[in-house]
Amino acid sequence: MARGRRVRSLGTNRELSGALYTCDKSGNVGPEESEMQLTRKPLIQSLTCAALAATLAVCLPGCQTNKKDIVTIPAPPAFDTAKAVQLAEQGLTAQRAGDLDTAISLYKQSINANPELSGVWTNMGVAMMAKQNFPAAAEAFKHALDLSPTDSRPLVNLGVAYLDRGWADQAYTYFSQALDRDPQNIDALRGAITAAQRCGREDERTLDYIKRLQLIETDPKWKQELGFRRVRLENSLKDRNKGIQMPARNSPQFPQQQSSPGALPPIAPSPAPIQSLPPG
Repeated sequence: MARGRRVRSLGTNRELSGALYTCDKSGNVGPEESEMQLTRKPLIQSLTCAALAATLAVCLPGCQTNKKDIVTIPAPPAFDTAKAVQLAEQGLTAQRAGDLDTAISLYKQSINANPELSGVWTNMGVAMMAKQNFPAAAEAFKHALDLSPTDSRPLVNLGVAYLDRGWADQAYTYFSQALDRDPQNIDALRGAITAAQRCGREDERTLDYIKRLQLIETDPKWKQELGFRRVRLENSLKDRNKGIQMPARNSPQFPQQQSSPGALPPIAPSPAPIQSLPPG
């Protein structure tokens, strides 16, 4: 048959999607080429739209869920720093006057106004120690320590509190940490040397503390005491290096340490100035 001739079947033209079928030389029947191309275009467009609609149907619910899952960060709490500083200064005045109960009450009010002033926690801890409330004092000093990662005072005060309670090992640790921050802190050096003697941790590190304190100590009693302790510790370390075993500390053969006349000045906790946090 010639190309383009109409083929009849059952007395009617066979059409599919508007395409007229023809018969080629081999007898195969197919749509005309031009009409076939015209038929494919709307079909492809229809399939593309269907695929896009299916994709949107899957993605849109997920997008809506993500919007619901967005976390809103709340604004930081509003601290009244001016009020906190004013109350803390009033508390320090009461503390210096010996009115510890009023001082502690004012410090607590200051902390309620702004809990991020390390000096307030430090001074409240000092007042708590004066009231013999050592657990509360230690807790206050630890708050000050968290707020002042470079200040040596909270660590010194913790060392004083533990040394006063007879916990020389823990006190020695706090004094040593304070010296890591401030190698020339006199109270930390005194505390570390005292705690080392009480817990038997006199070694090269303690000897270094003694030598360091001798360079800056001004108290006559401490200066004399440091001279005695240095000589005794140096001799002890020489014997240890030679393999000579020192007698037990509580034995009669243990060399008794010479001591300067009178008691050494006590190591007291140090108050801190009331300072607001830097802006930013």
